Amino acid sequence: MKKFFRASLILRASVALLVLLLFRAAFAAPASQPNATTTPASVSPPDETTPSLSLVDLFWKAGVFIWPLSACSVLAVALIIERFVALRRRRFLPPEFLPGLFQVIRDPIEDRERALQYCVANDSPLSRVIAAGLRRMPRGYAAAEKAIEDAGGNEVLKLRQNMRFLYSLGSVATLLGLIGTIWGMIKAFQNASIQGPGHVQALSEGIYLAMVNTFAGLAIAIVVTIFYYYFAGHIEKLVLALNEAVNDFGREAGFDASPSREAAATAPM
Repeated sequence: MKKFFRASLILRASVALLVLLLFRAAFAAPASQPNATTTPASVSPPDETTPSLSLVDLFWKAGVFIWPLSACSVLAVALIIERFVALRRRRFLPPEFLPGLFQVIRDPIEDRERALQYCVANDSPLSRVIAAGLRRMPRGYAAAEKAIEDAGGNEVLKLRQNMRFLYSLGSVATLLGLIGTIWGMIKAFQNASIQGPGHVQALSEGIYLAMVNTFAGLAIAIVVTIFYYYFAGHIEKLVLALNEAVNDFGREAGFDASPSREAAATAPM
């Protein structure tokens, strides 16, 4: 995915360079053919009042590809809000869970049922991971540790939910902006060929309106990429905190037991 996104950026830069070269050639062509009947004194000064377009005007004139780009921006905002809500530390690792669990459980085998009821009543990713270990506790500490590792892996996968979709929106927005620009350039040069020479203003207007798609695609991709890496770093911090919390529970529950106690716990009934 990262190589695909990097390749799209290189392709976009190449097309932008081609646009600049064509645009320069369009302006340089009339200058290379001087008119003998025109004197420098008869040339009228250029109009200094340049009309300005607002962002709303540019949006309506950018073409049909601005609409899927708008859909990408709406989806990106929705996913960013969803990730902010889903990745709250208090939701993932309730600070009051472990102190309450240590008050309930004294022995991981004798108080197992009470601890399981406490985990069910205080549902969270941390409680589900610890509950998975408690359910396997009668089979020994090794089985409980394996169950905790498996449950922890599942919770980490849930943390990364929608992250790939969020990153793909940046790549799709970049490509939509690129194809929107190319389509607008095709229409601009087609109109210029129909109108004939001497209509550089119409050609330049069509080109800069087409470039609005590239601007919108890059703007969406930049915002999405920033939040993607922010959430990726936040997920790593949550996973580290989860490991520390599980290790604290393991020390209190006696996972660092002596070999004789391990053998007694795994002995057949």
